[in-house]
Amino acid sequence: VDVYLDKSPIQGIGVFAKHRIAKGTLIWKLDPRFDRRIPVDTYEGESGPVKSYLDRYSYPDRRDPNYIVFEADDARYMNHAD
Repeated sequence: VDVYLDKSPIQGIGVFAKHRIAKGTLIWKLDPRFDRRIPVDTYEGESGPVKSYLDRYSYPDRRDPNYIVFEADDARYMNHAD
């Protein structure tokens, strides 16, 4: 899906689709060239700027609670809420 970043009233910057997205379209999938699964133990051992960055741009891996997912592409600006 082609996207662009723009101002958002929710978090300041948001990711937006360039074109209408049809229902059922896959909008993102983990790509190990850009995205990382980080062990929770590693995450919990971090502090300062690294921890703050991960707090903002990562989320729990739903497939394995021992990991968080860090996205290095524009997907990090998506709302990951259910």
